[in-house]
Amino acid sequence: MTAHSADLLGAYLLESWQNLTQLESRLNELRAGHDPGAVDALVVLYHRMRGSAALYGFPQMSSLSALGERLLEPRPELPEGLRQQLLDVLGSVAVCLRGALEGVASGQGEGEVGLTFAQIGGTRRLQDLLAAQPTAFRAPSAPERAKGPEVPAIPAGLEATLRAFREGQSDLWGYFAPEVREHLGALRAGLEAGEAGDVTEMFRAAHTIKGSAYMVGFEVLGDFGHGLENLLSAVRDGERALDAPARQALLEATSVVERLLRAAEGEPDNLKPVLARVGARLAALVGGEVPEPEAPAPQAPEPEAPRPVTPERRASVRVDPGRLDGLMDLVGELVVSRARLGQTLSGLAGLAQAMADSHARIGRAVRDFEERYLNPDMVRAGEDSATSRAGASVGELFDELEFDAYDDLNILARAVTELAADFGEVRSGFGAGLGSLRDENERLGKLLRRLRQEVARTSRVPFGQATTRLRRWAREREGLLHLITEGERVEVEAGVLQGLADPLLHLVTNAAHHGLEPAEERVRAGKPALGTLRVRAVARGHHLDVEVSDDGRGIDVAAVRERALARGLRSAAELQAMSDEAALHLILLPGLSTAREVTAEAGRGVGMDVVASNVRRLGGELLIRSRPGEGTTFTLRVPLTVRVAEIVLARVGPQTVAFATNSVAALRELDPEEVLDTPAGERVLYEGQRVSLHPLRPLWGLPEGDGPGPRRVAVLSTASGFTAVEVDEFLDIEEVSLRPLEPLLASLPFLAGATVTSGGEVVPLLDPGGLERLAGEPRLWAPRTGTEAAREQARLLLVDDSVSVRRVVGRMLERGGYRVVTAADGQAALELLTQDPAFDLILSDLEMPRMNGYELIEALRARPVTAGTPVVVMTTRAGEKHQRLAFALGATDYFSKPVDETLLLRRLGQLCAGGAP
Repeated sequence: MTAHSADLLGAYLLESWQNLTQLESRLNELRAGHDPGAVDALVVLYHRMRGSAALYGFPQMSSLSALGERLLEPRPELPEGLRQQLLDVLGSVAVCLRGALEGVASGQGEGEVGLTFAQIGGTRRLQDLLAAQPTAFRAPSAPERAKGPEVPAIPAGLEATLRAFREGQSDLWGYFAPEVREHLGALRAGLEAGEAGDVTEMFRAAHTIKGSAYMVGFEVLGDFGHGLENLLSAVRDGERALDAPARQALLEATSVVERLLRAAEGEPDNLKPVLARVGARLAALVGGEVPEPEAPAPQAPEPEAPRPVTPERRASVRVDPGRLDGLMDLVGELVVSRARLGQTLSGLAGLAQAMADSHARIGRAVRDFEERYLNPDMVRAGEDSATSRAGASVGELFDELEFDAYDDLNILARAVTELAADFGEVRSGFGAGLGSLRDENERLGKLLRRLRQEVARTSRVPFGQATTRLRRWAREREGLLHLITEGERVEVEAGVLQGLADPLLHLVTNAAHHGLEPAEERVRAGKPALGTLRVRAVARGHHLDVEVSDDGRGIDVAAVRERALARGLRSAAELQAMSDEAALHLILLPGLSTAREVTAEAGRGVGMDVVASNVRRLGGELLIRSRPGEGTTFTLRVPLTVRVAEIVLARVGPQTVAFATNSVAALRELDPEEVLDTPAGERVLYEGQRVSLHPLRPLWGLPEGDGPGPRRVAVLSTASGFTAVEVDEFLDIEEVSLRPLEPLLASLPFLAGATVTSGGEVVPLLDPGGLERLAGEPRLWAPRTGTEAAREQARLLLVDDSVSVRRVVGRMLERGGYRVVTAADGQAALELLTQDPAFDLILSDLEMPRMNGYELIEALRARPVTAGTPVVVMTTRAGEKHQRLAFALGATDYFSKPVDETLLLRRLGQLCAGGAP
């Protein structure tokens, strides 16, 4: 028995015992009277037991079950005597099967099943039966098999039956439906892999679907899965090839199974004709026929019925029994650890009681000493009365007996000495107890870490579950592109995989509409006519890298810049200062699309925004690589788990920040001379390469640190390489629970999440990739000191011939803290500046009467008093020639209407504060 099937031994035994019980019941019905329905049921039961035994590695039980199926498959017509003899043979088969199952359940294996069958007379009775009626057991022809029980009977009111089963088995459905969908995914993957598909794995998936359905009482799915299994069994046994008609029928059958599940969950459908058509097609293919594919008859559109309300679906994950055993072992270790902690705490409690007793004793000694020397009159009076009553004092008697005399100081000294010894023992005991607690705490921490890792593994599912939807998407575009998926067995947490579903669909849709060229254009470029999309998942350490690549035209960076300016998402000066790599990330901005036309699936500028938002919500990062004419690759790097993580805490001014330990490559404390000062900025050496260094203090608006002391640097790993950040101080390493960011903070690219430390402090988790991108665009780095003050003092001249623009933009600027003066055109602005040139910035349109914007810029630059005043153009003209002329005349920056308010205010604030033009 294989290791794979051994894990499922319990499921096999449960299914086989149920089948054998039904089989024996049907045999008793046949003994009571000839019942054709019982014969059909027995054929199905023997077939199930044959397939299950073969699948789980019990060949003798499989052969014996096949004998029962073979004897009944022809539906032999026998006289009464021979009919009873046939029932005796079948009874011997059942006895042997029961004995074999008992052996398997006890761990002894199936044993010598054939020998047992011969010893109880089964072989002799079978030979006599075949000799008496050899033709009665002739195998049916292929057409007869196609008409047999493989074509399932479909009950009336199918959809209502399915929903009733789902509602009546809501608890069971929570694990049954995900299991079926998982096996459907494996079956589809094998079919779509072509000749590389493993037929045995596909047969196993179909068999498990059928067996699970029968086990839970989902008879419709079980009957349909029986036909699916028959066809794959014929392929596996070499009786027919897995050619195009068989592959197409099997793919259609997987879609029918998914529709059955959805119908049970409440989705309206008309499944009866589909089940009949696909079931008959599977049966015909098993019989060797190659039926023509039938298109469903067109139906008149019906008004859409309201979708019935179904109970909320509960998420479930299948867990390997071996993993559950491992979890129970860890829980057992935790129980032992807790017992040891209890014993240590009991010992500390005893020490605390001893300390309390010692404290009481020293209290009594001090109190006696105080009464004797702080209140001597009271003590003397007491002694005089005692002497008068007793005559001679006890002290005098002591002197007569020559005993050692102890005065009060001697007594106090002895008491203090004893107490010191007691406290020494208590201290030693406490030290030992604290050491035990410390060791146990360390062991408990290791146990919890292992337990967390094992629990995280139980919630992981194969990445292939996410590619099922992509393959369905690709089938709808068959002949237009070719989709290749890799790494489907990589395991990732179910919540992470669910968060990747929409981004992956958006990325392949984006690649199909923006990346892949039309067939004619590809052929002219020397490429295959059919474009290729590749989705590849690779686990790297604690991260999952999902690459979505195409062999298309690549991203047109110039078009991205043009659209960003036209949409008012960036200014012309900012776009010119950007590197091509930074400009590629502009496609992640909401509303930006390079599609030539808007369709139902592209051109609205929302897909890539969804991708970026979802990846950031998962605490991941998105890397974009593109080469003109060669294609584009998007890499989604996300953590394998998003619940619990180890973090490195650091201090930046008064703020505590955190980095995930799996993203920290190194922590360094460098002398100032070890930091390289290059024209491109500061660099540090790590593993032989120069890594960019970015101080974090400006991110919180803090002045840069000063002093000759060492510089503390964290080297962080990103999807594109390494980056380094400088902090003020490294703190501790903690294991924490991560929390996603609220929408208000989720837009900040340098934040990956937040957590609460053991001290109760809320700490932001920084995203290395976001920090790297942010450092590449200094205008996006934290607000510079003095910017807000500069806004409050700045006077700004707004020049536009539109009254509505002057009002709307003027109010926007006033909300930003500026003092705004307006002018209706360039001539009015020039006259105003002649009288009052004290403006910090001029914001002007281009198309205006009397004097246009170009003329105004030229006049301003020609006058010494306004030659250095920043002039920002804000116009509807976004063409390159318009920008080139404006910058040639001396414009500081260039915006396209409508402009983003946040972008405009930030850029104007930088210019007013003396930032780089």
